[in-house]
Amino acid sequence: MPSDCEVWQPENPEIDQLYDTSSAEPEFLIELYASIDESLHYEKFNARCHLLTDSRTSWSVISIMLSQVGVPYHVQPIMIQKISTDAHQIANDPGNMYLKTIPMVVSLRVPQDGLPEFPVHEIRFVPTSKSAIEEMLDSRVKIEGCEEQCMVCLDEILIGGEATCMPCSHVFHESCIVNWLQKSNLCPLCRFEMPAEYA
Repeated sequence: MPSDCEVWQPENPEIDQLYDTSSAEPEFLIELYASIDESLHYEKFNARCHLLTDSRTSWSVISIMLSQVGVPYHVQPIMIQKISTDAHQIANDPGNMYLKTIPMVVSLRVPQDGLPEFPVHEIRFVPTSKSAIEEMLDSRVKIEGCEEQCMVCLDEILIGGEATCMPCSHVFHESCIVNWLQKSNLCPLCRFEMPAEYA
């Protein structure tokens, strides 16, 4: 049975004060339901609209969300395409023009036969070496010009605030990227490879 993914906007969202007449960019409030090998997972995410609809950012943003609920990488591409395409349609719906928060539901299923045939213990991230993390923490930068978004937690890094800069030049909240690198030696955005703990 193949994996599947459905995306929709709830008709009667239970979100107060949805309408906004300012020029601030709207954001999606995403409820993600995942059934993976008959195990159910649920997470809520907030993401600015352009991050889910722009092909330059949608892949990494959606992949991070899917990874957080345990969707294997090899089944993500078709789901990422579906979520990004449907998010674009929802964001451009005239009925959503003045919403500051656009609710969206993503429901996906990965059956057992959609999972790899090799044992689960072989599918694992390699943590970044402690020395590489410590060295990277010396690369703090001050955010100037316009706000950045930490692509791990999806919250903004405010102008004037400090962020940690990886060797690939992507910036994140310090606690977010340290937590990420303790589990994976790859940049969450571009897959730049940091020295591994057990290389």
